[in-house]
Amino acid sequence: MRIAMLLDAWDDAPTGAVISTRRFTERLRERGHTVTVVSTGARAEHKIALPELRVPFAQPIITKMRTPLAWPDRRSLARAIADADVVHVHTPFLLAMRGITMAKRAGVPTVATFHVRAEHILRNIGVHSQTTVDLLSRFFLRSVYNRCDHVICPSEFGEHELRGHGLRRPATVISNGIPEEYRPTDRITNDRFVILSVGRLAPEKRHDVLIEAVRRSRHEPDIQLVVLGDGPLRSRLRDQARGLTNPVLFDCLPPHELISYYNTADLYVHTAEIEVECMSVLEAMACGLPCLIAESATDGTARIARSERFRFSAGSPQALAARIDHLIEHPDELKAARADHAAAARRYPIDTSVDHLLALYQRLTARQRVLGH
Repeated sequence: MRIAMLLDAWDDAPTGAVISTRRFTERLRERGHTVTVVSTGARAEHKIALPELRVPFAQPIITKMRTPLAWPDRRSLARAIADADVVHVHTPFLLAMRGITMAKRAGVPTVATFHVRAEHILRNIGVHSQTTVDLLSRFFLRSVYNRCDHVICPSEFGEHELRGHGLRRPATVISNGIPEEYRPTDRITNDRFVILSVGRLAPEKRHDVLIEAVRRSRHEPDIQLVVLGDGPLRSRLRDQARGLTNPVLFDCLPPHELISYYNTADLYVHTAEIEVECMSVLEAMACGLPCLIAESATDGTARIARSERFRFSAGSPQALAARIDHLIEHPDELKAARADHAAAARRYPIDTSVDHLLALYQRLTARQRVLGH
């Protein structure tokens, strides 16, 4: 099968959408399918490189986030679509809009994955208005999701959110999945209690809550906080972390290098308030790392928390500090949670997600052949 993957960023973007699409692309190619990536960045084999779309006023934050937007050159898109059995879009911007239009004209089935929420964009430019969120969400639905043949949601929560804003197209829940290399290894005993957080350093991730919770913890002198990721708030978070007994370790690593950290830390903390499916939580769980997860109306991640003891009220450093203190003071409870988390994560193998994706592609292309006759 020949698949065209359309997404705005590819080469150096530290986003879940890019990491997930890379993983699916690699596994589809391993199974003998031809996948052409259409995105910004450098030219490469099986990739059509597009120029960047520069957006006045928003360009500084786009650059800091390392998430460029693509200018959908018609000639390049036509070349990709002409060779494709299915077109799969991953980001709901101009590239997806034009790609869907051209694919429909060519009689090529279209799929969209719901990676990007309106809140992801608006929080990064300082907009918190629910009215604006609703308007942008409906715009994405009208221009992308409701124009596709099928929509993929990485979680049931994601599908519920899209349906609530007016999704009318058929949808399937297919998890981003967990690669097989994310698994428990022999653990070492740490001199300090290591808390790990992985993700972009952006407003909606709420790393500020985690830093403040460590500061308020009764065990602050014994905690080593490790924050792995990059983003526009890096300097601000470094400044906020000053004064902690143990300096926070900030670093940015490629995905495969995170495995050793998942297998070394004592606790993973997810403070984000906006997610569709949090890949880093799934990865941490797969490595047997207990996860303490913020409970937010705009983030479904708390639904996979293993119990109430592993949830806390989003945005509350006080609630998070209390949970951290409880787990530090009950090491047997934390130890028992490792096997439970690892077992729960086994429900999300990425190969199963690839199977479901391929089955969907095959249904859509078979239907298109029937309609074509």
